[in-house]
Amino acid sequence: MDTTEPGTGAVAERRAAVAEFAAALRQLRLRAGQPSFRAMAGATGAISHTTLHEAASGTRLPSWPTTRSYVQACGGSEPEWHERWLAAAQAGAVPEPADLPPTTVPAVPAADGGSDEPGRDEPGQDEPAPPLHPRKPARALRRRRLLVLTHALALAAGAAIGAGAVPAGHGPTGAAAGEPPAAPGYVARIASATGAVYATSTKLPVTHPVAAGDTLVVPVMLTNTHDGTVSATDSRGNTYTTAADQPDGGAGDRTLILTAVAVKALTTSDTITLSYPSTGEQHVAVDELANVGAVDQHAAATGGAGTGFDSGPTPPTATRSELVFAVAGVQGGAAVAWSDGFTALPTLFVSQDQLATGYETVGAPGSYAAAGTCDHQWMAAAVAFAPARAGNGKGLVKSS
Repeated sequence: MDTTEPGTGAVAERRAAVAEFAAALRQLRLRAGQPSFRAMAGATGAISHTTLHEAASGTRLPSWPTTRSYVQACGGSEPEWHERWLAAAQAGAVPEPADLPPTTVPAVPAADGGSDEPGRDEPGQDEPAPPLHPRKPARALRRRRLLVLTHALALAAGAAIGAGAVPAGHGPTGAAAGEPPAAPGYVARIASATGAVYATSTKLPVTHPVAAGDTLVVPVMLTNTHDGTVSATDSRGNTYTTAADQPDGGAGDRTLILTAVAVKALTTSDTITLSYPSTGEQHVAVDELANVGAVDQHAAATGGAGTGFDSGPTPPTATRSELVFAVAGVQGGAAVAWSDGFTALPTLFVSQDQLATGYETVGAPGSYAAAGTCDHQWMAAAVAFAPARAGNGKGLVKSS
């Protein structure tokens, strides 16, 4: 006998649909050149940048007005995305019992219970689509079915007007239509910590939601530390692996990169814990990447005071459109400046020591290095991530 609680499967189906919809939104933004959410908000003039950011986080399905503004800002097809939104909104609906009596459908149904008025969507006030718990009343189900039918008929009629057009729902869309997979991209810094700790662990609160399926990169610089394992865990049970570990060659400092591929979603109520041998000072950041898979290649090196740092070139990368994440741990001196091609991320300072991070997206196989200028002892590492379609989250490697 099936003892599954009624609606449990529907809730899981709906959550999966919301996560898939959010991932598609992120891919749309990457294909548009990854504009900032503030720029997207400015382009639409109706939805706040905070609300647009939340739309792609996967925590809940955004309202249609928010989705429409997001799609418009990224140059997407509004009819196609409306169809996707309706499909996601109906995921997990409970089938209507056959013996329920007919129900009158309201003349003007509201798809999201909200308004299209500009300025309606403010941070934290995005009107949700149907909730995770499925609606059982026949009226709500019939109303949603009427919306889908009406929308499909309208799209078909519009398509018939254009010569050679394919009616909506009768042809592939997205990657199925031959669009290239979304390129790897940087999303956000979701956590960081610095300080003289003289401890063996630190807990970082997540300050930015992380979408399911994305990759987390944890650049670390430890000073006055020892040999031994440096590891990370989080409150969702994601697995972190060391991708690079470069000591300075004698002073007791280390610079590392840890990664967690295809993670479970994190919210701002989650935490990430870093454990390490006893250390004097720590510099720790956690950065989110989208559309990347396993580590493809890596390189790391250390050097003395001079005019620059260079991890040395990675072995040739295996695929096109990879993302190279780079770190430089520098023991004092002037601020690090990255070589051409890298986008610099915020540098973490403790006293004069600094952990600099940056990334570069590359469009062809090749050898790449973490390089730039500094004037003190340094440790540098570069890690190249293959696109998600080329990796399965396995095979992470550690520098020697």
